[in-house]
Amino acid sequence: MQRFILVVVLASFVAIPFATAAGSAASAPVLVSAGAHGYDWLLGTWSCVNSNPGPLSGPAASSYTASRANDGAGVIIRTKGKGFDLTTYIAYDAKTKTWWGPEAYADGSYETESSTGTGSKVVWAGDYYSPSGAATKVRDRYTILGPNKQNDIGQSLTGGVWKNTYNITCMRS
Repeated sequence: MQRFILVVVLASFVAIPFATAAGSAASAPVLVSAGAHGYDWLLGTWSCVNSNPGPLSGPAASSYTASRANDGAGVIIRTKGKGFDLTTYIAYDAKTKTWWGPEAYADGSYETESSTGTGSKVVWAGDYYSPSGAATKVRDRYTILGPNKQNDIGQSLTGGVWKNTYNITCMRS
């Protein structure tokens, strides 16, 4: 159940008004999460540190690579760390202006989060399902700290209270 980590980081699928398009530092600024290519700024490789590692929060260190999906619009993120393997797909629904982030973990657990937020702080929320099928409400509070740095505080709803599960900061490698 080493799930909760890196949704966004994934994730990190956050909005940043001063991010630049991947592969082109000289590109004009783009508004992240605006339209079908709003998370293109994530493209590339990132190194992450989790200040709260553990069985439910993931490893102390991880990395992820974000690349263009074969459909040309979505982004696929592959995250790896010691004893941790996660695949995330970020897709945009233009009709509802909603970003979707389904995730699959190597242990058989999975989750789906969504967000309509924009700006340098965005919340993604949804449900996590353990390998046995037990559901937990989760959310990720992403903060963009610059075009090459992001933070994700993951939380789970326990006893009616949101509790921090992990705190991950990622830097573009």
